[in-house]
Amino acid sequence: MIRDSVSAFIKIKFDTHDNIGSGPISLPEEELHTSATWVTFFAEGLMFGKERLEQGLIGAAHALKAIVPLFVMCDQTDVHVVPQVKAIHNEKPTLFFYDKYPGGVGLSEKVYDEIDQLIREAISMIERCPCETGCPSCVGTDLSSETAKGDVLKLFQTWL
Repeated sequence: MIRDSVSAFIKIKFDTHDNIGSGPISLPEEELHTSATWVTFFAEGLMFGKERLEQGLIGAAHALKAIVPLFVMCDQTDVHVVPQVKAIHNEKPTLFFYDKYPGGVGLSEKVYDEIDQLIREAISMIERCPCETGCPSCVGTDLSSETAKGDVLKLFQTWL
C-alpha cells in the first residue's frame, strides 16, 4: 500500500523545467494498493556522507524513471520510483518502483526481471550526457552538487 500526500506545489517553466515558484497546498491523502519491487544498494564502500548518498539516490531514481518506460513499454507516469536513504525494512539505501494503478498491472514485475539491463542503460545514458557534473537531463534538476553525476555512477556500479 502506498500513501501519498501532497503538501506543496511547484510551478516549473515549460521548456527549461526551471522552478519559478512554489507554495503550500492542502489536498487529502491518497491510498493506493499496488505491486512494487525494490533495489537495495550496499553502499558501505562508497565513502559517501548521508547528503551525498541521498543526492545519489535521487539522481539514480531520476535516471531510472527516464529509462524504465522504454523497457516495460509504459508511459513515464505509470511507474513511480521512490528513493530512501534508510528503508524501513532493511535500513539500507533503496529505490522502490511501484505501479501507479490499483492492484498493479505487472510493470514493477517487469522492472524486477530487467533491473540489471535498466541500470546498465541508465549508466550509459548518464555517461553519454555532455555535462560534467550532472544536469536535468541525466541526474535531475534538484542536484546542485559538483559530484552528483559521479555519485550516481558509483552507486550504480555497486549494484553491478
